[in-house]
Amino acid sequence: MSAIFRMLVLGALLASPLALAATYADPVSKARFTLPPGWKVRASVVDRVRVLKVIPPKADQRERAAIEVQIGVRKPGRSDTLPRLAAMFRQEDGDREAANFVRVNQKTGRLVTEYRDGRFVSNRLWIVRHNLHVIQLVDKNRLLEARCTANASEFKTYRRQMESICLSVALAKK
Repeated sequence: MSAIFRMLVLGALLASPLALAATYADPVSKARFTLPPGWKVRASVVDRVRVLKVIPPKADQRERAAIEVQIGVRKPGRSDTLPRLAAMFRQEDGDREAANFVRVNQKTGRLVTEYRDGRFVSNRLWIVRHNLHVIQLVDKNRLLEARCTANASEFKTYRRQMESICLSVALAKK
């Protein structure tokens, strides 16, 4: 009985979409992360920084859920220390609520936070967005940032896929 149960569990795990995920490695920025099946990566330049945009496969994920996933490497500012960034996210700021989750791992130099923010869209409609934000101080010259965002009402539906991307992001050594 237990052998059959183990085979069923293994089959269920292999059939899950995240089991089919691949690892994406950017040749320029050296960022790597888990890429769920069907998702695509496009590179662009925003404010003179190379940003990887991870695009979900379905139109309703891009439109109704308004999923935005961005990964980039930039030079850290003077005030970009993990304790200071964590304290900043714990406080509300403008349209951003205080984070409901902030975890700092000093050993890996990584900050993981979740927060909600709002913004006006067409016809003065106020939309609340849920953000999963990962910041890693790689060294004195590089800060790795991954932000997975969706409309708050849709975030739960796509949470596992976005977590697989943002929480797996890492940077290869120079």
